[in-house]
Amino acid sequence: MAKIKNTLPVFVKKNFVIIITGLSLLVANSSPLISHEMWLDTTTYQQKIDTEVKLSLVNGQMFDGFELSYFKSRFSEFYYINNNKKVDIESRMGDTPAATLSFSNNGLVTGIYVSEKSTINYETLDKFSEFAVEKGEEWAIKKHSDLKFPKMNFKEDYYRFSKILIGVGNSQGRDIQAGIKHEIVALTNPYNRDSKDEFYVKLIFNDKPQKNRQITIFERDFEKNVTTQVTFTDDDGIAKFKVTEGNEYLIDNVIIEVNEDPKNDAVWSSYWAALTFRALDATQ
Repeated sequence: MAKIKNTLPVFVKKNFVIIITGLSLLVANSSPLISHEMWLDTTTYQQKIDTEVKLSLVNGQMFDGFELSYFKSRFSEFYYINNNKKVDIESRMGDTPAATLSFSNNGLVTGIYVSEKSTINYETLDKFSEFAVEKGEEWAIKKHSDLKFPKMNFKEDYYRFSKILIGVGNSQGRDIQAGIKHEIVALTNPYNRDSKDEFYVKLIFNDKPQKNRQITIFERDFEKNVTTQVTFTDDDGIAKFKVTEGNEYLIDNVIIEVNEDPKNDAVWSSYWAALTFRALDATQ
């Protein structure tokens, strides 16, 4: 049975964290930072049984960013799955990192965070175009013109679907398809694999595999240097790539859709899937 541990920081420290986070979010909401990823992170991707694992929510670019504090108003779901059991993650408001967990049994744990809707305002079409090209969704630029959407001051709603894989004890098991709207499923266990094997993931959107979609791989080494590569899913929604032992990975995909909700003044919706893990072979 997994246990969730919470720590209450001193009053001054807690308020300092909230102020800094609030300022960061204020900047994000007033400038075009939609190309920023959001992911679950930790310093202990693989841990012993009954040992603390600190789980962070991070917003940034190139696998580097600032931590977000725990606030229930920002997410619709925050939980982990261990041995096919779903456990909601509860922390104190304002906690940074967002959660401190421990697990009393061996296995592969999948942590999942689903955000509430956020909205960004684009002052120019150029910023939206840059974002669409970066994420492999260039079709949206022509569609924007075809539908006669505004060239200035238009809105986009966006949603985050972030997962993390944590190995506990022998780390055996497999990632699961959790049933969230947008999801990257690891078909390889990063902590029980042959170092010669490629890493496989499957992209799911609305419960359907997504073919010919761009997958961006951010790779972070021990010295925190980050490199990127891009691959695409096949007809079954599966992508494969090489990983380096000991390095950490953020796997990213974004899907853009026209917003069909007549009650909403945003013209676009985007859905962000992220998966994080560290690559280790079965002998380590």
